[in-house]
Amino acid sequence: MSNKLGKEVPKAKPATSKSAKGRTISNAVRLDPTNPIPIEYRSRIFVSHTGHKYIPFLNPRDNFPRILLEAKTLSPTTVACITSKVQYCIGKGWFIKDKKEDKLLTEWAAAVNHNDDLNNVLCDIFENLFTLGNAYVEVVRGAVGGKKFVKVFMRSVLDCRLNRPDEDFDEPSFVIISKEFRREGVWNMNKGSYMTVPLHSFNTFDNPWVKSDDGFEHTIFHLKNKISGYDYYGMPSNVSSLPEQILEYQAARFNIDNFENNLEIGGMMLIKGNLTDEEARKIGKDIVFQHSGDGQRGKWVILSSQGGIEKSDIVPFNRDQQGSFIELDQHIQDKIVAANNWSGYLCGIDKKSGLGSAGSSYIRSIFDIANNTTIKPQQEYVIKKFIKPLMQICDQWMGTKWSQYDISLQSVLPVTFLGDIDINSITTVNEGRAIAGLTPIEGERGEQFIKAAAPKQDNNQPNNNPNKPNNVQN
Repeated sequence: MSNKLGKEVPKAKPATSKSAKGRTISNAVRLDPTNPIPIEYRSRIFVSHTGHKYIPFLNPRDNFPRILLEAKTLSPTTVACITSKVQYCIGKGWFIKDKKEDKLLTEWAAAVNHNDDLNNVLCDIFENLFTLGNAYVEVVRGAVGGKKFVKVFMRSVLDCRLNRPDEDFDEPSFVIISKEFRREGVWNMNKGSYMTVPLHSFNTFDNPWVKSDDGFEHTIFHLKNKISGYDYYGMPSNVSSLPEQILEYQAARFNIDNFENNLEIGGMMLIKGNLTDEEARKIGKDIVFQHSGDGQRGKWVILSSQGGIEKSDIVPFNRDQQGSFIELDQHIQDKIVAANNWSGYLCGIDKKSGLGSAGSSYIRSIFDIANNTTIKPQQEYVIKKFIKPLMQICDQWMGTKWSQYDISLQSVLPVTFLGDIDINSITTVNEGRAIAGLTPIEGERGEQFIKAAAPKQDNNQPNNNPNKPNNVQN
């Protein structure tokens, strides 16, 4: 990317590790039955073979980020809530409130790393905060050919752990980044499969930058959703609904297993006769074959046994099952939405009343509550903790003046005001006639608005309708 900052901005890379194992999502999320949502009782410190001490997230297996991610991925209600919250938080993207445009800032924000613009990075921040309660953003600064640049990269929460705080201080000072953290119990981290990046701070005594082998400097922002009882890592607001998120998937999984694996027979006809072992095995195979797969359930089975046809029996089976969990599913959905501090109307899953019956004004009132309690606070947090400090880094390194701008996020409304507008008050007579397929009226009458052009009945004037008495009011 070329711009006024330099002839050629290099493709600065974030700090990398040698291990590159992919992330996998299993189809079974399991919680500890005695401690389904771990509480941080002054966490133990894990130590790798390389001597790096880090704080697990959370005890005892350091696998809670993966549990949160899998639970969200397998819960349709949680996905709908988080996706809509992210969309409303990012809105139409960043903009400058006190200035029409800054061309240099726009060009820089259009490519803050190899593939993403600033709005994409902000979307990732919101999604990580809502899903995992934490977001790690690495900032890289450097110079090529005497021209300085600043790049921004998102880091996966699965790959990041905070270092053990020093004895004299109660706060971590850097982040250990490694793909090895995607495995449980990383006590054998190999040298070269990780790197450490200082947490960002404007206190020069904290030394918030580290220089890599390529000469570029790195720092990292740790944004988190603070919850009482968790000193080091944040937690998503919907963590209290974690059992419901898993249960929502398990209910659907039960029905799938029931249809795919459970052999369901509608009834049995027993014909008395003799069967050899080979004939019995053949009949058993036929039953499984005939009653497995789509369209095969509920058929009848015919067996023969000793005794003759005159002693045959017919045994109907009761096939009623409560496998749909319809009522339970509704309760689960309500709890997940409430834990997200959200509304079903805003994510399209509310079934109690549609937009027509609720009215656009009612939807806007719901949005106003969500906007003041969830959207705006999250926007202001990201602006204060990331956007403004990032602009200050750009000013200090590249000589810009972007931190003096009032940068904000442009919100969007779930509904417009069109439903509250009287269409006749903004449509002329000829426009209305054109919609109806009629020819226009010449003169001033056709250019008037429909409502304003409607003639008023004067009760003091004689009635010209011969079929209507003058004393009858309109």
